[in-house]
Amino acid sequence: NLHLAGRWANYSGSGTVWAYKAGLETEISSFLRLRGTYSRDVRAANLSERFDKTGGTIVLDDPRTTNVVEAINVTRFSGGNPNVKPEKADTWTVGAVLQPDLIPGFSVSADYYDIRIKGAIGQLGPQAVLNGCLINNDADLCSLVTLDANGAPILVGDVFINVNENRVRGLDVEASYSRG
Repeated sequence: NLHLAGRWANYSGSGTVWAYKAGLETEISSFLRLRGTYSRDVRAANLSERFDKTGGTIVLDDPRTTNVVEAINVTRFSGGNPNVKPEKADTWTVGAVLQPDLIPGFSVSADYYDIRIKGAIGQLGPQAVLNGCLINNDADLCSLVTLDANGAPILVGDVFINVNENRVRGLDVEASYSRG
């Protein structure tokens, strides 16, 4: 069996994306079935990740004071970012299903999977935002930090952004037995 699917979506806040999937499954014998799939999956930010905002105060450490942990009270805002882009994931799976004739009702399956997410939607945390700005001079993170006239942080934003990449790989094994 060959399975093919495709989807084109136009998100009003983040543009157009394609999602697709191709899978192949073949029965070698009544004992053995092989299968494999590749897919490109997308997920646009939900309304909370795009628009919700919250605020309050938080205690952070000024990373420029390396010899001492300096507790600074900072106003924090967090939540939505209307500019966050859809995350994309590439997924590979390959597996087998065994149903031995000697044990009627028994089956075991094993599937290897490899999932790589690009541009995952997430938050860094206010301390990481402050460190990224004040230590690494990251312009995107510095746009979320406000300093007072003396250079002390007074406002730090922790909004949803497209963070780097995330990857997970593994093996999924399942066995079942039923009598009927």
